[in-house]
Amino acid sequence: MGLFQPKVMPLPHGIDLTGKTAVVTGATAGLGLETARQILRLNVSTLVLAVRNTEKAQSCVADLFRDADIQARLTRPDIHVLECNMEQYSSVKSFSAKLKESIPRVDILILNAGIHSFVYEKTSDGHEKALQVNYLSNVLLLAELLPFLESTAEQTGSAVRITWLGSRTYYLSNSLEKSDILTYGGGILQYMDSEKASASAGMNQYSDRKLLCALFVYELASRLNRDKVTLNLVCPGMVKTDLGSNGPLWIRTLIEIVKILRARPVEVGGWLVLNAAVVAGKESHGSLIGDKEVTEPTKFIKSSAGQELQKRLWKETVEEMATLTELLSAFV
Repeated sequence: MGLFQPKVMPLPHGIDLTGKTAVVTGATAGLGLETARQILRLNVSTLVLAVRNTEKAQSCVADLFRDADIQARLTRPDIHVLECNMEQYSSVKSFSAKLKESIPRVDILILNAGIHSFVYEKTSDGHEKALQVNYLSNVLLLAELLPFLESTAEQTGSAVRITWLGSRTYYLSNSLEKSDILTYGGGILQYMDSEKASASAGMNQYSDRKLLCALFVYELASRLNRDKVTLNLVCPGMVKTDLGSNGPLWIRTLIEIVKILRARPVEVGGWLVLNAAVVAGKESHGSLIGDKEVTEPTKFIKSSAGQELQKRLWKETVEEMATLTELLSAFV
């Protein structure tokens, strides 16, 4: 990882999302809010903000409508705010039901919601908080919405787009390669749920969870009809957001110093997210896009041990999801 990130260009001119509906999770701050702003500037007709704090989201909507470029649109966009608390499976399921009841189609789904946790906490569902927010609840949301998304593809004749915020920091994760996870006695999810895994991960906890996301996307993409769904991950690099601002003072200080040296403006991060979500072609299906480059899985993931862990994670995750929702054939 170099000190400076490479320069990237804005989105190409001429992108017009008129008639399309997009959903952005975690859209009340940082990269999620900027993504919402930029996709509105691309003339998306309907935008759904899936958020934990609906009151804050309504303030964001007012802010978006004050944007000069959005005001200059020929048609006023339709913006919906729906609660989706990724710390609670019940909230994810409720959001999915309300979305399908109130919105006739979804063309673009951007899974932006995520946290960087520095302490061991459990959700009301019994999972380690970062594991549920960054991984499990996103999988549940996909399981709930995939049939609906595929129906949109059938109606329009075009593949729907799903972009999940990943991170190349997963390259740094080695928790799943350690022998103790193979002998822990439970499974991968049980290990990642444990205080031992959380404590040993330290600053790597974020990359560990992003590794799970990558493994799951690699497996799910191979099971989907790419004529109906284009699924990819995107890493926009280090962006000037509040992610990590809840850590100890020494960590916050270190993060801020690094951000000053190399972080991209949030506007540039938004370009990269939307490049993955609306510009990148079918070649990006089942891949992580780093900046604008489609990347290959790591050497470990390609290895026999990595493939075994990918299959194990898939099996455990699907078993968890099967207790929560009816699964599409791609999941079984």
